[in-house]
Amino acid sequence: MSDKVYGIDLGTTYSAVALVNDLGLPEIIKNFEGHDTTPSVVYFNDDGSAFIGGQAKRTQIADPENACALIKRHIGEDYKIEFRGNVHTPETISALILKELVNNANSQNGLDIGRAVITVPAYFGIRERQATRQAGEIAGLEVVGIIPEPVAAAIALGTSQEEEQTLLVFDLGGGTFDTTILKAQAGKVDVVAIDGERLLGGADWDQRLEDLFLEKFRNQAALGGDADPSADDEFMTDLRVQVEDAKKALTIRQVTNLLLRYGDKREKVEITREEFEAATADLVELTVVTAQRVLKTAQDKSPGLTIDRFLLVGGSSRMPMIENALKAAGFSPERTDYDLSVAKGAAIYGQGEVPAYVDPDSVEAGSDETPKSVPGVRPARVAVTNVLPRGVGVQFARETEPEKYEDYIEFLAHANDTLPLDGHATGGILRDGQTSVEVPLYEQGGVGESEKPEDNKALVSGPSTTITGLPPMRKGDPIEIKLHVSEEGIATLSVTEPKTGRSFTAEAAVSVLSGSDVEESRIMVAKTDVRS
Repeated sequence: MSDKVYGIDLGTTYSAVALVNDLGLPEIIKNFEGHDTTPSVVYFNDDGSAFIGGQAKRTQIADPENACALIKRHIGEDYKIEFRGNVHTPETISALILKELVNNANSQNGLDIGRAVITVPAYFGIRERQATRQAGEIAGLEVVGIIPEPVAAAIALGTSQEEEQTLLVFDLGGGTFDTTILKAQAGKVDVVAIDGERLLGGADWDQRLEDLFLEKFRNQAALGGDADPSADDEFMTDLRVQVEDAKKALTIRQVTNLLLRYGDKREKVEITREEFEAATADLVELTVVTAQRVLKTAQDKSPGLTIDRFLLVGGSSRMPMIENALKAAGFSPERTDYDLSVAKGAAIYGQGEVPAYVDPDSVEAGSDETPKSVPGVRPARVAVTNVLPRGVGVQFARETEPEKYEDYIEFLAHANDTLPLDGHATGGILRDGQTSVEVPLYEQGGVGESEKPEDNKALVSGPSTTITGLPPMRKGDPIEIKLHVSEEGIATLSVTEPKTGRSFTAEAAVSVLSGSDVEESRIMVAKTDVRS
């Protein structure tokens, strides 16, 4: 197997693969159709095989029930979906995409590469990152690293210069949106602050444009109250396929049109860029507000911080409305290669993580000559300092009135704290006579921290976070709580009852799939014939 590493941008709507060439430069590997990116769509055939990418997207038009798209929006969730009698998860769907991306890349270059760095949105939490790693393992890959997309973009775009630059990476992809401020220079990336919206991306602009076309078609066709094209699967599938092209057209033109048919109605529907921008103004404003918020967070953390480069990343950042709105807000956005920087940066990072391969056959047996390294220029390792994407805390209870209690979350680590980190707190026994104590671990669920347990995500709870067998305790007896979050964002909770010394340690590398689930899924995906 080759010592090289693929950088994979596993996107919500499109994915890309890159590889560092023998000159030490990252290159995008085109798919079988000659495109730089591959649609993140899977279509399940009735013979058990699966189409991936462009073919899947085209087949989806005729048979949407057996196609799956936008699965990244559910990664890390307990979300099961059935196709052709087989139950799939976001991890197995993602694994099928990864499998075909790597198969294609190996075939195109006559290589046998099984290592990869896979990128994730900066705002992905512990569970989503772990689920992405599992998707890679299910695909049969050795996952060298999971790194945030803006870090990968910064490696590709901002780590060639010796002097330190402060970058704001504005990453609007097909299904997720992140803003990240980093300090970057040759061989080093330090993340200062991140912010974003997990469920915001180009797909939301597509939906607004779809609504515009649908509304105009209804008006032009003078449809009666009983006629509803939105309930017609064939009409809506055809519209959705055309809408993406219409959105791309409005990026370079002031007006676009679609020919739509429903029953005996046939209408040429025209949408202007002005209409599209008006219909999506709130989405654009949300991205600008998020960019302003992450800048304030970074400046609060590092007073006097200024932005040297404002980088537009992600295919949806191509829309003129994005650049214009950012300029109006006082930013100076810089165009990049949008879809490709993330995969390139992941490839650079990955190749730097793998030791140089030495050819054992380059010297004769018994010789004192040093074995020769494989030809080629290897990128230097990039040191990355990251921050915690979301706060992490534990559940406590407080007495609101005699014998009435209220659960709440106390955060021991906060969003944008530099990793690794340690936090601690001292709790207390709730009631006299208590012989066990549970300390569940939670992750921040929304943009800001909330004390309400229902606003947060449970990471670890139940028996693994419970001390049992205590002698009857007194109300208020102390409980010592420690939290460690590693450089990769894995949280470890340690809780001790000091009188007895009883304790537990729970690692929050949690995911929906268990180890046995991953192995079963790996076997299923290995047996599935995938093709573009």
